[in-house]
Amino acid sequence: MNNINDFLESIREKLDEYYGDEYTVKINKVTKNNSTVKNGLTIRKKGSRMAPNIYLDDAYEDYVNGKSLQDITTGIIAARAECRDEIEFDADRFLDYEWVRRRLSIKLIDKDKNGRQLKEVPHVEFYDMAVVFYVDIEEDSIGKGSIMIRNEHMDEWAINVKKLYTDAINSVTRKSPPIMKDIVSVLMEMVEERYEGEDESAEKQRIEEMLRDTFDVNPMMYVITNQSKSNGAAVIAYPGMLHDVGETLGCDFYLLPSSVNEVIVVAINDAAENGLHLSEMVKEINATNLTPEEVLTDHAYRYHRSTNWLEPLTEPQAHLTEMPSAV
Repeated sequence: MNNINDFLESIREKLDEYYGDEYTVKINKVTKNNSTVKNGLTIRKKGSRMAPNIYLDDAYEDYVNGKSLQDITTGIIAARAECRDEIEFDADRFLDYEWVRRRLSIKLIDKDKNGRQLKEVPHVEFYDMAVVFYVDIEEDSIGKGSIMIRNEHMDEWAINVKKLYTDAINSVTRKSPPIMKDIVSVLMEMVEERYEGEDESAEKQRIEEMLRDTFDVNPMMYVITNQSKSNGAAVIAYPGMLHDVGETLGCDFYLLPSSVNEVIVVAINDAAENGLHLSEMVKEINATNLTPEEVLTDHAYRYHRSTNWLEPLTEPQAHLTEMPSAV
């Protein structure tokens, strides 16, 4: 097999043979953030309305590295056996906008890298990014998940983007308020998690002292996310959020989109700096530390308090006098 499509078809044939006529095995290609395509399949029992999507990109890598088709197929069968055939989720509730409204959430994505997807979903532009909308689902039978809102949903609910945006902001600011912590506190929490349950060790103390010494020269560095720490970069699109950060710091600041889940804010002490080196840092981190789906944008930003403007640090930008309109 020379490519993943041949691999997927071979897996589908083996699963068809195993499950017989009681189940339908279907290959799916799902477009994720930044136009990343994930390959998977569903194994749906006849008569059931829903089935989990099992992604197989990692399994293909295992196959390329020598794992047999039989072992991979056995693993898929075992994973599917842990899922329920009958999912107790009333899909008709999704037609009720009042039910949906209380469960709205948002995500911030790169506008250019998601151009095709944005044609199919309601969204609000935010500088060179875009806010897209989801419905959070939590059911005993399926656990936690989310459904991306598409244009056809808007037609069903008979609402416009302005209404959706307003309701989504009300929802997320209530259930997932922003969190702003200095970088040392965040890293110290990571150290605590790493050594949880262990006695105070010399290594832990050494790391904590190193962190304090490293960031003592610039304590004005913060991580901003939401309470769930999922899609937390979207908090910068909350109305007034960037203004409030500028007021808290008392100066302009750089904003580094470390992922779709959080951003890093650095207070600007030297107004003469152009910050372009930070964009190079963001690119390197995106390429080495993140999956394509986790990347927000490939450059840093500078927030100007005097004009309430978030400047992308790429090529020279024409100055705007105010924030982009929400709708």
